[in-house]
Amino acid sequence: MNALKTAFFIAYKSIVRGRKGTFFLYMLILSLSFFNMMFIPSVFSGLLNTITQLEINTSTSDIAVSPQENPTPRQFIPNQSLLRAQINTIPGVIASTPVYLTAGSVSYDKDKNGVYRTMSGQIYGIEPSNAEKVLTLNQYLVAGQPLSDDDTDQIVLSAGIAGGYELPVASDLGGAKVGDKVNVTYANGITRTYTVKGIVKVVFGTALTSMYVSSKEAQSVLSTSDTASQILVKTDLTHNSLDYYDRRIQDLAPNLKVQTYTEMLAAIQPILKAFTLIAFIVSAISILVATVTIFVMIYINAVSKRRQIGILKAIGIKERIIVYSYVFQALFYVACGIFAGLVVVFGIATPILANYPIQLPFGPLRVTFGTELVTLSIIGFTIAGFISGFIPARLVAREEILNAIWG
Repeated sequence: MNALKTAFFIAYKSIVRGRKGTFFLYMLILSLSFFNMMFIPSVFSGLLNTITQLEINTSTSDIAVSPQENPTPRQFIPNQSLLRAQINTIPGVIASTPVYLTAGSVSYDKDKNGVYRTMSGQIYGIEPSNAEKVLTLNQYLVAGQPLSDDDTDQIVLSAGIAGGYELPVASDLGGAKVGDKVNVTYANGITRTYTVKGIVKVVFGTALTSMYVSSKEAQSVLSTSDTASQILVKTDLTHNSLDYYDRRIQDLAPNLKVQTYTEMLAAIQPILKAFTLIAFIVSAISILVATVTIFVMIYINAVSKRRQIGILKAIGIKERIIVYSYVFQALFYVACGIFAGLVVVFGIATPILANYPIQLPFGPLRVTFGTELVTLSIIGFTIAGFISGFIPARLVAREEILNAIWG
């Protein structure tokens, strides 16, 4: 204990007598490194959450129930209204809606000269009065009106199919507008003519190139009733976990396929992993910068005080006490850098980003700094400070007494 007290005293005197300008320069570097270590992963995390939430809001919801696959594959879920009534009784389930899924193509004669442009895409048959409780497609409506339950001769197109909205698609209809007529050919060969009632603009995911008709119209085209290609379920994840709802719904319909949004979004997992890897690399670089900064700072300080170190050793101060003193100095600098970095993160960055979120084509980017990230950043920075303080101090303190005194 006396050794630690002595080391702490030596470190304190060294810090007090140090150059204030150099100290603030090092603090600036360390605080920015700490801020960068937290900010970049938070940005990527916010980006991943935004993309995931977009898919949930426009395509998958929290849970999707699909027709049975074994022992005999089915095209539709039978008696969907009864099953939905049972699902809606599960505590925490907000709403559910039936969806009809089919492929098809849409043709549009822009110049009314008999020359049609054709696009293929996914066609959704939705029950608008229920769908708006589960999906938020209406929030992305950029022209026209949303569908109503009784619409049988109208369609809502995605902007990626309609064209004219500068979206990242290879081709489109060239600018179909609300009120225009389009011809839709379904996968079963049936062709219908619809009036474009609305256009939704979603710039990422399944909804980028989709079309929407009412479930009443979809039932007519598919020659079915009280069935569904999928039942989408919106849940309160603050009430129960996603796995809980998954198990409860599977218990109600053991023969049906029940998937959570995490399973349905497996296709974008490589993107998520790539973002995670980039965030890890940036964090590692930030720690490396901090480590090098502290290493250089401690090494220069120790080398410039070789004579003092030699005198301390000559009067009986043990080598480990000298090393401890420099480790204490390094940890002090780290603590100051962490404190300054936290001030920047929570005192400056968080309020600014909360009031002025980064605007992306698919929605505002919400950057949040979670407790886990803060804890890991502090631990990583502290370990880096300890190592980068111990090594240079050890190198200098090992020098022979006379060599150190003579310089």
